[in-house]
Amino acid sequence: MHTLILFVLGLFAWGTPGKNTVGNDISQTVVVSMRNGDASRLSTGFARTIELVIDSEKVDFHTVQADHAQLILRSFFRKYPPHSFQLTYEGSSDRLRYSTGTYESSGKQFSVYVLMRQISNQQYVINALHFRKEA
Repeated sequence: MHTLILFVLGLFAWGTPGKNTVGNDISQTVVVSMRNGDASRLSTGFARTIELVIDSEKVDFHTVQADHAQLILRSFFRKYPPHSFQLTYEGSSDRLRYSTGTYESSGKQFSVYVLMRQISNQQYVINALHFRKEA
């Protein structure tokens, strides 16, 4: 929940993302992984522990190990194979980057929220990943 609050606060403190290619690398990993349903590739960008929420599967972990999150996502992608994924918004604030997108699978649509935090001078990792099924 704390991460979600930071995400919402980050939206209010929105700033124009710069031309940071390192930050864009993690965003590109997210996009390609979602479009291909590739949990292994997506998990390469995870922090050691992440917040993972998949409401359609009743998954709500405030803290889950990256390898466990990868297994959960692999199961999700098998159940809901990707038809398409589009980013709808990207922003940044201080040492945070956040993205929202739409994930589609066989007539089902999910809003996706990704929160990334800068852990070093050059590297961003995924701290939170949420899939919310749209009605």
